[in-house]
Amino acid sequence: MTGFISLIACTIGRSAKFARLLASLKEQTRTAFELVVVDQSNADEIEAALSTQIIGSGIRHVRSERGLSRARNVGLRYAQGDIIGFPDDDCWYDNGVVEHVWRFFQRPEYAVLTGRTVDRDGIESLGAHRAESGLVDRQNVFASGNSSTLFARSAAIRHVAGFDETLGVGAATPFQSGEETDLLLRLLRKGYTAYYDREFIVHHDQTDQAAEARLARVRAYSPGYGRVLRIHHYGPGYLAKRVSRAALRGAVCLVTGDQQGARQRYGWAMGSLRGFLAQPTAAHQSNRPDRAGERSSETQGGNTSAHN
Repeated sequence: MTGFISLIACTIGRSAKFARLLASLKEQTRTAFELVVVDQSNADEIEAALSTQIIGSGIRHVRSERGLSRARNVGLRYAQGDIIGFPDDDCWYDNGVVEHVWRFFQRPEYAVLTGRTVDRDGIESLGAHRAESGLVDRQNVFASGNSSTLFARSAAIRHVAGFDETLGVGAATPFQSGEETDLLLRLLRKGYTAYYDREFIVHHDQTDQAAEARLARVRAYSPGYGRVLRIHHYGPGYLAKRVSRAALRGAVCLVTGDQQGARQRYGWAMGSLRGFLAQPTAAHQSNRPDRAGERSSETQGGNTSAHN
């Protein structure tokens, strides 16, 4: 293993926050990495911003149709690293992140590293995380990091054909989340070992805290959770426990006068149930890696250019 790392960052023209990620990458103590930027916008502002940047060993700018999982799979076509990470365009790194990842993967027994996301004040963002470091398994995977903290060996990701394009933001399905958990579960099923390091941190702002925005996020993302449970055979009993827990918490919110909290919990419960019960169409099934012979993804008409 050469230790060369590819970072696949997908964006839809959010140049202001993306500039923060780029600035953090320029400060990395280890420079044996490339940045693959997968642009899902029609504007040229990202390309213009990249043209003056010198980051790591180089920047590759490619284009993709909409859909986060689709874009990441396009990025995988061009990534040359032994290790691959998937930073959000609105996250940012401390200067030792790439070095930490490289050192971690010197241990051949591990194929995957995950960690925590925290905001600039050190408060956990994008959900709760496990309280202790350790191996990732089916029972703790949902609290073992998120895609911004996910790094894996390239060979392992390619073995499972990358991300399921029926899951994740922008997918042509109701399942607008769950793609990184699905990927982890498929890696585990193939026998790869994943480790959650609570001390490994990537920075990410808190999501919109406005009540209506939180409710919209819950309604959009919860079907993806239910769908992942269905795909990976967690069973109706597993779902029932979590839906019941959310419903009970919603009832407590109602009793205490927290109507917004109740709406969010009931929205999550109902969305998860809908995702679990949904019957995907044939088109949706054809985009699942396990229904396509562990295939490699292909870009659909994307133009490519490289900045080195």
